[in-house]
Amino acid sequence: MEIIRKGIPVSSGFAIGEAIVLDTEEFRIPQRTVAPEEVEPEVVRLQRAVEASRREFEGHLTRLSKKTSGIAQILQAHLGLLTDPQLADDLISTIRKNRFTAEYSVSRTLKKKIKVLQDSGSSVFQAVIRDFSEIEKALIRQLLGAKREDISRLTKKVVVVAHDLTPAQTLAFDREKVLGMVTEVGGRTSHTAIVAASFGIPAVVGVEGVTTAVSGGDTIILDGTGGTVIVNPSEATLKRYQAMERNYVLLGRRLERELRDLPAETRDGHRAEILANIELPGEVAAAIEHGAEGVGLYRTEYLYLQNGFNPTEPVQIDAYRQAVQLVGGRKLVIRTLDLGADKMPLDSFPREDNPFLGTRAVRLCLERRDIFRTQLRAILKTASMGQVHVMIPMISSLHEVIEVREFVDEVRRELQREGESIPSKVPIGIMVEVPSTAIVADLMADHVDFFSIGTNDLIAYSIAVDRLNERVASLYQPSHPAILRLLRHVIQVGEARGKPVSVCGEMSSDPVYTILLLGLGLKCFSVVPPAIPEIKKIVRSVTMEEARAVAGKAFEFSDARKTEEFLRSETRKIIPDAL
Repeated sequence: MEIIRKGIPVSSGFAIGEAIVLDTEEFRIPQRTVAPEEVEPEVVRLQRAVEASRREFEGHLTRLSKKTSGIAQILQAHLGLLTDPQLADDLISTIRKNRFTAEYSVSRTLKKKIKVLQDSGSSVFQAVIRDFSEIEKALIRQLLGAKREDISRLTKKVVVVAHDLTPAQTLAFDREKVLGMVTEVGGRTSHTAIVAASFGIPAVVGVEGVTTAVSGGDTIILDGTGGTVIVNPSEATLKRYQAMERNYVLLGRRLERELRDLPAETRDGHRAEILANIELPGEVAAAIEHGAEGVGLYRTEYLYLQNGFNPTEPVQIDAYRQAVQLVGGRKLVIRTLDLGADKMPLDSFPREDNPFLGTRAVRLCLERRDIFRTQLRAILKTASMGQVHVMIPMISSLHEVIEVREFVDEVRRELQREGESIPSKVPIGIMVEVPSTAIVADLMADHVDFFSIGTNDLIAYSIAVDRLNERVASLYQPSHPAILRLLRHVIQVGEARGKPVSVCGEMSSDPVYTILLLGLGLKCFSVVPPAIPEIKKIVRSVTMEEARAVAGKAFEFSDARKTEEFLRSETRKIIPDAL
């Protein structure tokens, strides 16, 4: 039976394929059947798994102290369900009737039970839902044992379905095998969304209950442009989306082929610069292939995620030099460490009640100068090899800018005393992500070499919306009148003070906002590589007079939704099939 769910589209394109459902322990539960003579051995495997799980829960109970009675009650509930004869009958009959493997029988049976409880809409069943979920995990652990499949080494092309995915998990995927990604939580600018867009993997987030609706092996259609997820589609639906997928791919290839070597220049001769956002040095080649003129945002957090939060200076130098070599004399903007908040749990630092307003990014760097010093040394040592720029995230005051520049000068002098050849001038810019910085951009201008507007956080902080909370996702509005005014102000300050301004947030990668940003005077777009052909196509299809007229009209709306509808309609005139 065809199931249709709606979510938030965060990385455009279509994915059609077999689902792999991951829980937090990254199990893959594919739909598999066994030969008739193997059915009873599967039943025995299941019974042994039930017994092993029972012993595991009882062992936990034995070790618990009296102070943990709450946990004991939960374990007792797990045991009660696990030893329920009706559940055992359901699991065994699923194996015998369908010749399913024990793993798939557990996944399918328990997910169906969970779905029935969820569909009731009653909060009374929340505890039972959690109990069933924990029983499923326990049984799957016992059944899979050493046979758990490493999601970084998938054997076939799949659509990944999960409650949530961390940036580290997403970075570990085999990009040749992952067709698309669906999660139950997240928003347009969650870091899973950003990574998916950077890799060109279609993705939809905020799809409520999708891990329950989908079982491993189900056929799934993912529309990363419209936000639709279809499970077990009908033949007619499948054919329709296969045609849409082919058209989308052909359009992208045609635009890339036609525009890759052409400048992003309006019809009346105004030039824009199109740079790429990357996570890893290995992405540079693909970015250049898409038509990027350089790298406007090189995120360095992966170095810390992969090296126990303490990458050495040689490790960082190796990564930066690789990126410089691959970019081939073009601009490379390296963003300094931006950890904290939703980026990753910083177990090495005290937990904070509100990490989004706490010690993150530049605040963390200025607090832990040993970490910051190592990164700056590596960047400065690399700077002589090419057009390296340094970009500081999450600046909120002029004092921070001055403090950072003084520290960079200190590190530079230190390296010069060591005999290192450091360029006399390495451009240092700041990200405009905090409303206070946007408002006082004129005060910052004399102390920075460039501005880069990070619209993801700027929108979140300006409108007070948690960008990872799907419950308030509709309030996250790039076309909010306040955001448009902040963007205009920063761009105008940059123009007046001779400081280059780029936009590196997700807003610049969305073709809906290209004409608007161009009309506001933006001359540099830093975008996810797969978006480059569309952005370039739009720039080359309008005049500056037309772009300014669109931007002017956008300021006449007081409702963000009406603004977005207007911008979308203007963009469809150029690329009707892309939106």
